[in-house]
Amino acid sequence: MRNAKSSPQHLSTTVPPDEVVLLDEDGTPAGSADRTSIHTADTPLHLAFSTYLFNARGEVLLTRRALGKRTWPGVWTNSCCGHPRPGEDIEDAARRRIREELGLRVGPLTPLLPDFRYRAVDASGVVENEICPVFGAVVIDDGVQADPEEVAEYVWAPWDAVCAAVAATPQVYSPWSALQIPLIVERHPYPGAPVTDHSSPDPAAAFHDVEVLLAAEVAGLEERWRAHVADAGLDVLPADLPRWLGDLLLGGGKRIRVTMTYWGFIALGGVHGAVGYHRMIRAAAALEILHLFALIHDDVMDRSRSRRGRPSAHADATDWHLSATAGGSSELFGNNMAILLGDLAHAVADHLIGDLPTGFRELWHDLSVELIAGQRADLTGSAAGRRDRGHAEHVARTKSGRYTVTRPLQLGAIAAGAPVDALTDFGDHLGQAFALRDDQLGVWGDPEVTGKPAGDDLLEAKPTVLLSLAHDRLTGAEAELLRRVGGPDFGSDDVSRLAEAMRRVGIAEEVEGLISDEVEAAFRCLDDLELAPEGVAGLREAAQRIAWRSS
Repeated sequence: MRNAKSSPQHLSTTVPPDEVVLLDEDGTPAGSADRTSIHTADTPLHLAFSTYLFNARGEVLLTRRALGKRTWPGVWTNSCCGHPRPGEDIEDAARRRIREELGLRVGPLTPLLPDFRYRAVDASGVVENEICPVFGAVVIDDGVQADPEEVAEYVWAPWDAVCAAVAATPQVYSPWSALQIPLIVERHPYPGAPVTDHSSPDPAAAFHDVEVLLAAEVAGLEERWRAHVADAGLDVLPADLPRWLGDLLLGGGKRIRVTMTYWGFIALGGVHGAVGYHRMIRAAAALEILHLFALIHDDVMDRSRSRRGRPSAHADATDWHLSATAGGSSELFGNNMAILLGDLAHAVADHLIGDLPTGFRELWHDLSVELIAGQRADLTGSAAGRRDRGHAEHVARTKSGRYTVTRPLQLGAIAAGAPVDALTDFGDHLGQAFALRDDQLGVWGDPEVTGKPAGDDLLEAKPTVLLSLAHDRLTGAEAELLRRVGGPDFGSDDVSRLAEAMRRVGIAEEVEGLISDEVEAAFRCLDDLELAPEGVAGLREAAQRIAWRSS
């Protein structure tokens, strides 16, 4: 919980007349009167509004009324209440009070209880007697700047927890919020959803929602981080880890895992705006952060100097150390900082999943362990010079295909309330196609397009399907070249020679055929399932883009 602090934005040299709109019993406007003078033991019926504000994490803002308030001082209540002035549109009035009391700006207002009416008596005997439409809204920036004359404290809290608390102890809350919240629960499965026509799928809206949630999570991380670093200062690094993480995370990447989570959700009957949709968005955002963790650590292990067309995290940190003429090994410092940054990414991803129901958390644990097991098999397979096809396919599945395609589909299934394995066969085939394309781009991709050097997989002797095929096909001097892969006498010139030899014996062409076969097998899986047609179309289009991507 946070206390309100005074802010210059709440100071004004002119105060407009504080009048309210009086109403007849049927709700018809019947003149106006001074707000303070009419609030007595016989308060006439008048017009008001209540609002419930939600952040990108799905939390609702609760406020505690200032102790100086004439009625219900110190009581916890909804986000913001107020009265429209005569002639003022009620939504404009709500936005005005939200800005004045909380320093927040909101998107579209959602009518939650347009006909809400109540009468309540304060301990002092003052009566509230209002027709009070109730609105919900989502804020992108949830940095509250509360007016201390109105708000003593505030807290962002999970909506489900607030509903349970009000049901258990309604007397702790304002009488209007204690009446409103149960009615909202009855009528709106997720009151923070903006008013949007989602009768047809809208992946762009889902991507936006994920991006907003990621930005909110980074902002929250920075605030939490400051509490822990205190006055320790920042040495060597140009920005601290949360800012660095946000720079790598926001506005970049292909968001393949978001795509698969979304279309899995839609294909299995998921609906925009329902509770499951917001859980799906949270899971998809967590996957994006987990992916960043995997990339950062993978680059350290592979000694890759670039990623997405920019220096990799450990390369940046190494350069910062050199520029600062700091003590110790610059390379070791770079590796250590990147590992720490990856660890932080994993912690943030776990935090996003931690508020979701058990099914999500269990699957998340499996996919995290599976990803690390796949990375271990990749490292040990490289060290042992493994060239067998079975091991290569195992690495491709556990390190790449499953957490990129299959597991996101499964998270989407859980969010939609469908069996977790409904799309698993489809995902495994498409995941294998994804991994094969990844391997193909690692050997023959254009660095200007992929954003990373070509041939790194050959230099590191990665146990890929491509090298397995090369082991079966190459003979003579070219087989000897393959034998030296990963050794100290295998250099960058040898990479291009081996890549050309592999192309010459038909491996590039065969890989394209394997990718086509996996995509066709994936599509056959869809034919056997009862799925939403729009979701099937989305999955098919996504599969085409994934399998034949150029980066």
